[in-house]
Amino acid sequence: MACVAVNSLVRTIELEFLQPLPRPIVRQNQLIPANENLIQNLHQKLGDLIELFDENRMDGIQAIKHLETKLRDVAFRVENEIEFQIVHLYEIEGNAGIAGLFVKTPQSTIDSKEGENLRIDAQGNWHSFKLGYILKRAIRDIDAIHKELSKLQGIGRKTTAGVDVMMMAGDHQHASHSHPLHSSSIMVGKNNEFHTVKAMLIHHSSRQREIVSIQGMGGIGKTTLARRVYEDPSVASRFDIRAWVVVSQYHNRLQMLTDLLKSIGGCEVVSSTEEDQLAQRLYQNLLHRRYFVVIDDIWSVEAWDSVKACFSDNGNGSRVLLTTRSAQVAAFIGSNSDFSHQMQFLEEGESWNLFQEKTSKFQGSEFDMIGRQIVKKCKGLPLAIVVAAGLFSKLHTLDEGKNVAKILNSSATTTIDEECSRILSSSYNHLPHSLKACFLYLSLFPEDYEIHVSEIVKLWVAEGLVKTSEDMSFDAVARRHIQELKDRNLILVSRLSSCGRKVKTFRMHDLLHSFCVREAKKENLLHVVYENGSNSSQKGFRWLSIQSTRFNKQTLYSSLIYCRSIFSFPGQYTSLNSKICPLLRVLYNNQCGVAYLVHLRCVLSRQTVSTIPFRSWNLQTLSVLRIDEISFLEFPQLQHFHGYGIPMDCPIRFHQDLKRIGTLRDDHCTKEFFTNIPYVEKVKISSKGGWNDCFNNIACLHQLQSLDFFCYRPGQIPNNNCIVSLKNLRKLRFWTVNFESKTINIFSKLPKLELVLLMGCDWIGGEWELLENESFDQLIYLEIKYSNLKRWKASACHFPNLERLVIDGCKELEKIPAEFAEIPNLKSIELNGCLHSAMDSAMKIQRQQRRQGNDNMVVIKKFTIKEMRHVLKIRRSKLM
Repeated sequence: MACVAVNSLVRTIELEFLQPLPRPIVRQNQLIPANENLIQNLHQKLGDLIELFDENRMDGIQAIKHLETKLRDVAFRVENEIEFQIVHLYEIEGNAGIAGLFVKTPQSTIDSKEGENLRIDAQGNWHSFKLGYILKRAIRDIDAIHKELSKLQGIGRKTTAGVDVMMMAGDHQHASHSHPLHSSSIMVGKNNEFHTVKAMLIHHSSRQREIVSIQGMGGIGKTTLARRVYEDPSVASRFDIRAWVVVSQYHNRLQMLTDLLKSIGGCEVVSSTEEDQLAQRLYQNLLHRRYFVVIDDIWSVEAWDSVKACFSDNGNGSRVLLTTRSAQVAAFIGSNSDFSHQMQFLEEGESWNLFQEKTSKFQGSEFDMIGRQIVKKCKGLPLAIVVAAGLFSKLHTLDEGKNVAKILNSSATTTIDEECSRILSSSYNHLPHSLKACFLYLSLFPEDYEIHVSEIVKLWVAEGLVKTSEDMSFDAVARRHIQELKDRNLILVSRLSSCGRKVKTFRMHDLLHSFCVREAKKENLLHVVYENGSNSSQKGFRWLSIQSTRFNKQTLYSSLIYCRSIFSFPGQYTSLNSKICPLLRVLYNNQCGVAYLVHLRCVLSRQTVSTIPFRSWNLQTLSVLRIDEISFLEFPQLQHFHGYGIPMDCPIRFHQDLKRIGTLRDDHCTKEFFTNIPYVEKVKISSKGGWNDCFNNIACLHQLQSLDFFCYRPGQIPNNNCIVSLKNLRKLRFWTVNFESKTINIFSKLPKLELVLLMGCDWIGGEWELLENESFDQLIYLEIKYSNLKRWKASACHFPNLERLVIDGCKELEKIPAEFAEIPNLKSIELNGCLHSAMDSAMKIQRQQRRQGNDNMVVIKKFTIKEMRHVLKIRRSKLM
């Protein structure tokens, strides 16, 4: 309960009072000198108390929950008082142009008598003494809670480690709205169901387009079954084209069409926002081809009606597979009973096998007896079984196991929904507080939303939910939390990074997302504006998620006084200032004007922001499409800066610890500029061709790990450049540049280079030849896209650790070097828009790899040049 409140308050204290350079108005009003000991004391006590709560995570101990509630209320009160005081300081500063813009601070909790004494004692420094009173009162309250908690330490069971909330690799563990990830998870007890659905898809005699349905409750494994069928080689080879899309409870036709087109891939570039135009494009792509489309998690007939016209009946055995919780939806949309499958619960033996598989360790016969009691409570639902197994696998003593079983058996619930909810709740209650806070913040995203790791890390840090450690930065700790959530199966990986070693995007299972939203609302953290629901607003919430284009802004704005995060998924324009939301610190995906938001820490938007809040001293992330108006900027906490259309001669004072900046023009890349930001790790540069000085100056960035270089007018990269001096460079991407073989080969000298992406680049002479000593020893990912490359002379020695090779739109490439069959770690070759000869060479490499024992190496083929021309021909004929 207190996890969000305490973590947030601790970070606020650090930013406002403990950083080397606090905001000027705090220094001007002498808030810190007289209160330094109180500040340090409160900061330490909060840390100690939350650790004590972590050591006493007990499910069902009402006294502990009561103390957590008290701690939450204290922490929220203190943080509000501190931040409102800073807002008030700016208001009374009386600078021209801002008078009256700030909200009046809510009535202070200081009573009149004590307030009068403070005024007498303050001797003219009222603000410093007011802060002192806030801190002293907070310390008294924290000490009282600590004392009560110490008395309760003997109650119940102490947990010494976080508890895994393991989840079945079940519903919605898919790769994206478009493609499910390959999974090695075992479907215990589902082989019969797999063969049943597979037969409907490829063995049934019907040549018509049939609608196959898989129906069952949430958590029963519908998506897991659909994914296994989708990835089965005999199914994949049966169809010319496959696609995967997720619908969810509130369907969006535009999103469905966009995701289906992205899933199909090929030569499609989805840029239109006209639904009918996208629908026509999808129809043309599927016409005259045997297709297999999975429509996952469909809730209504209306969702199907919105896209069904795209799926023509070509009389060639095409199939559409639906997964749904609704028997009515399955019956109405599905072809007939021959093409409908009802998911079954696991039998007792299958349930126990799944439980054992997920606990991953033998704990003895007594543990097994307790485990069987728990499994019985799960009533054959895979999700509930695996969540319980995850909780059970982290227990260390028999008493702990008995306690869990007692808690789960204490309820009189009879339905599987109630049992599953209770198991999720029990597992959640045993999470470490820091991880619990980060988990709750995911409630801001809509159901089935694809969450980018690079964004959520920044959001967590900005909200103050992440605690740093002596040897790890905030970003590093946040990314560790991502890994922990992944390990606990609280999140479902959607996409991995190009190298395949990091999570790039993820989603949440529907049941876990619903649970997360419910918990956040219960704590009055979250308010959601839904498209088809009641949008009456409660008061006092901290997080707002706008998931509708239709709502009363005035009514909503009147309740934002304590709001810290605003997420907008329609991305509509809003105008925000300190009268509306004085404590706001996070803006996500808003197209807006922001004025005098003094506590703003993070702006992440694919939209335009009209003005930059120059008083946001603690701004950490600024990533927008463009900014219309810029004034004097000084952001000592700024770590990530990105914005197209921002003139780099604007008066921004970057902090030397800046980690990411983009996109720079080549004429901005001066030695002086780079010298001032020596710790930058990621840079994007755009150029019109004058890049010689840029290449030389970039050598100043010794910590650079990722370089993205885009050229508006094709030009040649100089053979002698200073990029090779960047010894920490891991990722190198060039867009629309020309080079000789020896130019690209020189980058083999980069000792840590793991990823190379060459997009629209041309080889002079059309040949890439590597010499014996020109080997990319650490390279694991290579992508060549839309290139004139014809001949490629290389061996396994030149790419000894290559894992993934992507060739896209290289219409002249004759073949992949045959020697790549000897690369030991090769996992995949992906080809799209290539000659048949190139695809044949890849298949030969695959056969050789498998003869050598590498059975996991795959070749992913999409369109050949001939197929692409056929699709374009059909499209032109339809337009005529």
